[in-house]
Amino acid sequence: MLDKVAFAALVKRKRGEKRLTQETLAEDVFGDAGRKGDISRIENGKVTPQEATIQKLCTALDISNAELAPIRMARPDARQLDQIPTLSRDELELLAGRFRVADAVDKSDAELRELLDNKAAEYRDYKAQIDGLDERVAAIANLKGAAQDAAERLNFDEVEDLLSRVDEVETEIAAETKVARARNALMQGKVERAYEILSAAADSFASVDPLEPVRRRLVYEDLLYAHGLRYGGAGMALSEAMIRQALAQVEKGHDPELWAHAQNNLAIALSNQGKRTGGPEGAALLGEAVGAYRAALEVTTRAEHPVDWAMAQNNLGAALRNQGTRTGGPEGAALLGKAVGAYRAALEVRTRAAHSVDWAATQNNLGIALADQGRRTGGPEGAALLGEAVGAYRAALEVRTREAHPVQWAMTQNNLGNALQEQGRRTGGPEGAALLGEAVGAYRAALEVTTRAEHPVDWAMTQENLAIVEVARAELLNGAEARAALERALGHVEGALEVFDPEHMPYNFEKATKLREGILAALGR
Repeated sequence: MLDKVAFAALVKRKRGEKRLTQETLAEDVFGDAGRKGDISRIENGKVTPQEATIQKLCTALDISNAELAPIRMARPDARQLDQIPTLSRDELELLAGRFRVADAVDKSDAELRELLDNKAAEYRDYKAQIDGLDERVAAIANLKGAAQDAAERLNFDEVEDLLSRVDEVETEIAAETKVARARNALMQGKVERAYEILSAAADSFASVDPLEPVRRRLVYEDLLYAHGLRYGGAGMALSEAMIRQALAQVEKGHDPELWAHAQNNLAIALSNQGKRTGGPEGAALLGEAVGAYRAALEVTTRAEHPVDWAMAQNNLGAALRNQGTRTGGPEGAALLGKAVGAYRAALEVRTRAAHSVDWAATQNNLGIALADQGRRTGGPEGAALLGEAVGAYRAALEVRTREAHPVQWAMTQNNLGNALQEQGRRTGGPEGAALLGEAVGAYRAALEVTTRAEHPVDWAMTQENLAIVEVARAELLNGAEARAALERALGHVEGALEVFDPEHMPYNFEKATKLREGILAALGR
């Protein structure tokens, strides 16, 4: 039996390799360019083509029997999710088709393997949830048996207690079944459908406890949020919508801690959406996030909830910093100052002795805010802020070692490079050149972990940073040395542009393109 999804991916890839339009292929296969819609349906896995059409497609696209045989033999199964590193390109595309990945043919092998690794993790969570339903069903059978025994003994109070428990467990099973269905929808990219199912699951608990739908929404929204964070799309916006529904169902005075929990979740969702959204809309989202964090902090006080208070202060600092970097003039500077204040407040609880990992994370965040302040501030005051930023990064690196926290170590090295670069550009002369050299060292250290194969976007951003610092070095050099620095800069930015896709990362692509044009102009090309 032909696997139509696998055949769809093969046809689409082969047509792309031959640079044929759907109209041209329709003319070759059907003798009618107007049937391009039939080609589209085949490529989208909507139909299983007849054998005669399969043969015509194979002839038109030079699809060999060796390529077609695996597609006729079997569909991929869950075992392949444990074999992703060893799968062939065709097997990767075939497996991606099962998860309805529309642009699999456009992804590199590394990108496709990373995406499928994420899908495999989702699948395992989904499978574990389904497997867990059996235990719930067994529990119901035991409870019903006990209720029957109590009825034989005419113990009606015990019967009521047991049947009430049966009712609760059956409600729980029905909800968990809905959550499993929502996970199934998310694995296929059907985010709106998952939202509808999860909303129904939350509402099913209204008869158990009026506030239980609120609690459930604050759990379920994380599935939507995580999907949006990982894959983009509507997940984050629908997560926000679910949290707002929860807030509409609980009043601060009735259950202040649940209300504060919802405000905190809303702030996180808004903050991450705001970071990803440009212009006034993004600024408005960040402003709402700041308001939600401050609302949560009305209940989550340092005296009663010190750890949660410190986390909220850290997150508030991030939202304020993002607001500040987007806002010009004194208003933006004031927001950055408030961000620094929030981070310093968090560090009063997040000490190195008591919370070393959180302390290092907040030190890194403090460094970012101080560096942003320093870039906006001239003279000795700006230099002092940049010096404080470098100090905060170096402090973070005392805990964020490469051995213990490689990804965070690389991230902080990159941030350190940014601050050193700004220091070097401002300082000038031999001292400035030395600082720029330290910046290059920090960036190169980051690249030891953020490789192109495993972290392509972070790798590209660091390559762009290296290009910028090499341009700065060239400005302090003369003749052949300056030209060599510019050539290195060109190599770095061209590497970044191999990753920055104009369709999916237009801002990064445009910024790196302008940098490349400037370097080429300096080289006289």
